[in-house]
Amino acid sequence: MSFEEKKFFIAGVQHHELHEVIRDIKEGDELELICEPDNKFDLNAVRIELEDTMLGYVPKKFSAEVNAALEIGRDLECIVTKLNPSAKPWEQCEVTINQIDLDDEDDTDSDEPPFNED
Repeated sequence: MSFEEKKFFIAGVQHHELHEVIRDIKEGDELELICEPDNKFDLNAVRIELEDTMLGYVPKKFSAEVNAALEIGRDLECIVTKLNPSAKPWEQCEVTINQIDLDDEDDTDSDEPPFNED
């Protein structure tokens, strides 16, 4: 089962530090996803951070799926896709979460034949 791309505005930013660092963020930046199982509002909560600065959360609508993917070891990336510092706080930073396809990173394009011990 593969992880389907999720695109959304970061939730809860008005309660965290996005406003303090938004001028330092640019489209294409990668943000960190951190499961927060002790969150009293959402047991599947996933924090979104930039260099240890808490920006907000994956919206509850997507948190269970993102949390489950992280818990089973899926490699996910969270990329800033749209920034608008003058928008309402909850519409300032849009991100996309994708699964990183490690198959694309293997060395199958090498011109050398595979090693054989025969």
